[in-house]
Amino acid sequence: MSARRHYLAWYLLGAILTLVVIVSSLVPPRDLPHWRISDKFEHLVAYAGLAVWFGGLLPPRRFPQLALTLLALGGGIEIAQGLMGLGREADWRDFYADALGAAFGLSLSLAGLHHWATWLEQWPKQR
Repeated sequence: MSARRHYLAWYLLGAILTLVVIVSSLVPPRDLPHWRISDKFEHLVAYAGLAVWFGGLLPPRRFPQLALTLLALGGGIEIAQGLMGLGREADWRDFYADALGAAFGLSLSLAGLHHWATWLEQWPKQR
């Protein structure tokens, strides 16, 4: 069984998660909570999360396209940060953390997590 029953809901939630990443990446730093962890770790976790989320909705043959999309998102955000002048600056180390996070998330998806949406839709299993 595929995750088609709630297909639209999964993609809508994914779009909201992506919007959260975009907005939190572009607002002035003073408007964000300070978590006392490396911002590179935050980038890694955000992009790993997006990769696992969408990796659970797409067939593995589309993972290269997902990887390129996530790289374009991360690169585009870094360029926007450099152009906006809101206390943000483009930092290509952030982009590298995004790329590492996307690779890690897609690796987890390839290792079996690409079934997460199907598992949730089947839980609890009907007997």
